[in-house]
Amino acid sequence: MTVQFHHFAAQSLTALAVFSADGRLAFANRAFRETVCGKGEGASGRLLDELPLAPEVRQGFAGGLAAVFAQGGPQRFSWEDATADEPRRFVCQITLFPGTGGDGGQAVAEVREAPVDERLKQALKAERLVRRREEHLKKRGRRLFLNVIDELPVFVYMQRRDYTVAYANRKTRNFYGETDGRFCYEVFSGRDTPCPHCPTFRVFETGEPENWQFTDGDGRTFHIYDYPFEDEQGEPLVMELGIDITELKRVERELYQAHKMRAIGVLAGGIAHDLNNNLVPIIFNIDYALNKTADRILAEPLAEALRAAYRAADLVEQVLEYSRQQNVSHSPLRLTPLARESLDLLQASLPASVTLKASCRAAKDCVMAHPAQVQQLLLNLCRNAVQAMPGGGLLAVALDNLTVVSRKKAPHPGLAPGDYVVLRVTDNGRGIEPDKIERIFEPFFTTKMNSGGTGMGLAVVHAIATSCGGGVSVESVPGQGATFTVYLPLCAPAGEQIVAEPRPAKGATGRLLLVDDDAGALSAMSRVLREAGFTVFTADSGEEGLKEYFRARGRYDLVVADLSMPGISGMDMAGKILDHDPAAKVVICTGHVAPDLEAKAEAAGVAGFLMKPMSPGALVERIRGLCPAAVRA
Repeated sequence: MTVQFHHFAAQSLTALAVFSADGRLAFANRAFRETVCGKGEGASGRLLDELPLAPEVRQGFAGGLAAVFAQGGPQRFSWEDATADEPRRFVCQITLFPGTGGDGGQAVAEVREAPVDERLKQALKAERLVRRREEHLKKRGRRLFLNVIDELPVFVYMQRRDYTVAYANRKTRNFYGETDGRFCYEVFSGRDTPCPHCPTFRVFETGEPENWQFTDGDGRTFHIYDYPFEDEQGEPLVMELGIDITELKRVERELYQAHKMRAIGVLAGGIAHDLNNNLVPIIFNIDYALNKTADRILAEPLAEALRAAYRAADLVEQVLEYSRQQNVSHSPLRLTPLARESLDLLQASLPASVTLKASCRAAKDCVMAHPAQVQQLLLNLCRNAVQAMPGGGLLAVALDNLTVVSRKKAPHPGLAPGDYVVLRVTDNGRGIEPDKIERIFEPFFTTKMNSGGTGMGLAVVHAIATSCGGGVSVESVPGQGATFTVYLPLCAPAGEQIVAEPRPAKGATGRLLLVDDDAGALSAMSRVLREAGFTVFTADSGEEGLKEYFRARGRYDLVVADLSMPGISGMDMAGKILDHDPAAKVVICTGHVAPDLEAKAEAAGVAGFLMKPMSPGALVERIRGLCPAAVRA
């Protein structure tokens, strides 16, 4: 290009430009830049595809340049600009630069404005109005769309390929703060680098929706739905919807735990029944042998065997206590006096290295519960704390009051709004590992297997607290101890009742019919009762028991029948006897009372239950209380 042309073109009001054969803009005067490129800054040196041209203008230049360099003759094309206030029409002529050939030469483009036909002008104006209207509606629709999304109760955000957040609604910003200029992994996960496996980015690759679950650093869990999306310029995005399912997951875990523990309780109850049946002859026969021997060499191992049998009976009782929580009657009970009495009993058995500190600050302490259960709950927690401090330490027990305003602000999940008594038992022992915290209330799960733990103590605590309408939680730091907190709802106190003092019975007589298919239990129980002064007749099945009862024409003062017997069960036998003689007194002996058994027995007229296993003395006292013909010596 000559200096003269450059000088001429720079001063010309006509839009002039020079292109090389490869489509690169070699020169453009101000008029060309403003008319064609739409801006005043320089564009020289850029390829045709890099210039800020409308698509139809770029296409016209590309075709004209290709034809000029191929054929050598001039090429013309035109276009209309409908974006201006008044529609304008431009005509471009492209010719080879004088003195250059087609290959490696240059072409001159001259652009002039041409008059616009009035009809075309009106058409272009209409097109411009339609386009502007469409743009306005599009922007308005986008604003409305984003305003609606901003109010949704789920978090919504849009993700770019470069990890930046294109948009986040109010819910998202409330959770994670402002997102402008931040990366997604920084916003949601607090990371400095991208997450190694992100389902969201699979949507960019496959174009298919994804759904998955995500738990953030604050423990909130969301179900995520990812969908492919585009912005106004066609840039690919992923729109993500996150539904907060934190509370749903908590309820799901609690429901699963409740079902699991209920199932274990039913299984444990069935096993406990058989264990109790076998423990009766063991306890009775060892007790009988101890009372009959004066040989100290024999007495010591027999006494140890009896202690072991009673420990087994205690364990079975804990299993049964766990499995029948819902069947125990509750009544208004003041917690402070019971706690003090229980702690006085506990104090005498504590190792010298353990210090007990009690604090009862609860102004209101009346709860709907069973006294034996509450005492068992407290003692189980205290024994558990003592076992966690083999080298000694501080055992702190405290009673306080708490008001729960709402379920959302409750200190323990599931607590209903209301007033509670809070029992805290704290030790400074070994503590509990984080991975074991969630399992410590499961039956038979123990962290003290090597020190004799059975895994039933805390399971019973959980079952008792739950049956009273409350709950129990634990906080622990390994090596720094643990705090167990029990929440029991308050109730109105009951009126005072005057109860006559019972007088101890010294002896009794009466005719008993004892029915049990277990020969060992039958022999051991009948021997103890005969030595206590009762006249005892035995039968080893329900059928034989019925025959004996009707043979004696109802002259038995009390019938004791085992519940589970092949053929005719104890309940079936009781029903036949009571149908014939409603005044008869029948007691069911069992190792486990199933949930519907009490109601069934009461409807049939059964006098009560005799629970296995029991000590010989407890059996005699119980029969004395039930036998109407028993007389005191």
